Amino acid sequence: MAPISQVMLQKLKNFGTASMLLAFLAYLVFGAAVFHTLESPAEEKMRSEFWEFKRNLSRRWLNHTHCFTSDESSPVIVLTQKELQDMLDLVFKVQAWGLHPDSTEEKSSRQRWGMDGAVGFCGAVLTTIGYGHFAPSTSAGKAFCVAYATFGIPLTALTISAIAEKMRQFSRLLARKISHMRPKWDRQSVEWSCNAGRVVVGLVVFFFIPAWVVHFAEDWTYGEAFYYVFISLSTVGFGDYVTGERIDREYSVNLLAYRVFILLWTGFGMAFLGMVFTMMSKALKKVSTKVEPMATASEQHKKVTRERIASTSTTSSSVSTITA
Repeated sequence: MAPISQVMLQKLKNFGTASMLLAFLAYLVFGAAVFHTLESPAEEKMRSEFWEFKRNLSRRWLNHTHCFTSDESSPVIVLTQKELQDMLDLVFKVQAWGLHPDSTEEKSSRQRWGMDGAVGFCGAVLTTIGYGHFAPSTSAGKAFCVAYATFGIPLTALTISAIAEKMRQFSRLLARKISHMRPKWDRQSVEWSCNAGRVVVGLVVFFFIPAWVVHFAEDWTYGEAFYYVFISLSTVGFGDYVTGERIDREYSVNLLAYRVFILLWTGFGMAFLGMVFTMMSKALKKVSTKVEPMATASEQHKKVTRERIASTSTTSSSVSTITA
């Protein structure tokens, strides 16, 4: 990690969890505003090119329809190889920008680099999920993305770590209170029960409920929504399912509020999943610690057995020699 990032981490350690969360949100909004400013003009230019292309195609169609029959299977426009290639390139380009080819100037799909889209992009960068469904296209946007991620990823990691630590502290506090109220109960069993309860509640809050919300908001199956939830929180981020990006769907909720909800859920959910993975690692470490002495004892037993067999063989050979 760069020295500047290490210095920033040291300074942030003195912040409380709430302060770090506010700093993270402020950094998120700052980044979204900058990306919106840098990238939206290029998107507007691309859209204008597409509208102009469709207008020219319509004019060309009107000028040549009198040359053909009214049969729907007959061509109405003849294109050269270059014109066809240019048309395909433009269609692929606008689709990459999130503009549906059937869009018109009066009714088009949402802009990728609107403020809500920029918030979603910044969230994917800061959490390192990186869905890969769109990226900056301008040189200024790419340069800013490098600097933004350099400082933002450590801030996000520290914020998520602080949230996870608060979750662990709450679980330990709950275990202590239960042990104090029920002193006859086994303390280790109480801690194990609290950890199990924490995992169950976390699964409901960060997996099952968000999957239900996404299921209705995106019109995905519940299985697809749950798949998206896990792939996102584990930071795998294939990009095959991304919220708020359906170009064929009118969302019934405010997209900016929806993206902020997804982002906050992602941050807290990643903290929870990281905590679960840590618990699993510790459990596996305990198992390996118990298994290792058993394996060592087994090896020692085998060694002693081999030595005894060798000693017996040597003695038998000596007796046979003396007898002879």
